[in-house]
Amino acid sequence: MNTFKEEIRSSDEGGRRKKKKRVLQKILNGDFLAREGLINHLPFISFLAALFLAHIALMYYFEQTQVDISRKQQELNEVRSAYNTTMSELERSRQQSSVAESIRDIGLRELRTPPQVIDVEQGFLSNE
Repeated sequence: MNTFKEEIRSSDEGGRRKKKKRVLQKILNGDFLAREGLINHLPFISFLAALFLAHIALMYYFEQTQVDISRKQQELNEVRSAYNTTMSELERSRQQSSVAESIRDIGLRELRTPPQVIDVEQGFLSNE
């Protein structure tokens, strides 16, 4: 009953195949390069090529930036570690026991009794 539609479909598919074959043949032969249509579209093709090159340049730049960021992050971690080490050594050297050992080496000794306050009357030290 629908033989007419089937005939159109079969002839349509055959035409499409032939058309695809012709386009592929023109591309492989290089005929599409000699046509005037390509010359008319040359500015657009140049624009696309420039965009492509800009894309490549930006990707390279962003990759370099990412490498620099990771390198700086590593350096920051190393500096932070050195800071923490130095601060812990400083805190250890400021402890009372460490100070007592270091002054013992130069000949001083640690007081075991608290200092006493001496009250002097006003004018006691002046020569009047």
